Amino acid sequence: MKIDGTITFFYYNDLAAAAKFYGDVMGFEPVIDVEFAKVYKVYNDVHVGLVDGKEGYIKAMEDKPVMLSYFSDDIDEWHRLLVEKEVEIEQPPTEQPYLKMRTMLFRDPEGYLIEILQWLVKPYGKTQ
Repeated sequence: MKIDGTITFFYYNDLAAAAKFYGDVMGFEPVIDVEFAKVYKVYNDVHVGLVDGKEGYIKAMEDKPVMLSYFSDDIDEWHRLLVEKEVEIEQPPTEQPYLKMRTMLFRDPEGYLIEILQWLVKPYGKTQ
């Protein structure tokens, strides 16, 4: 038995603003687009789902106690792109020696924290 992919769902008061951010700013490919939900392909079988918080199973809340983290060797290019698209960066690419990676932090339109991580050493036996 195995898992073939993932969709992480987030709930929004303004679904249109969230869809614009993940589609236009982040550049993720839309794969599902229905009135109350959108799903974007991030990489291979990894997806992020956006749901209208008034209609979804979970309701949108003011507090966003979740951080969505992505790995990329292109952290500096992500930083450049996000600054160019006027996304406020909470933490520019910064080396975290205790993690053996660089990290960058920013928020989506409703305040979900997003982190981009860049490995500084080979993770879990993978080659870089």
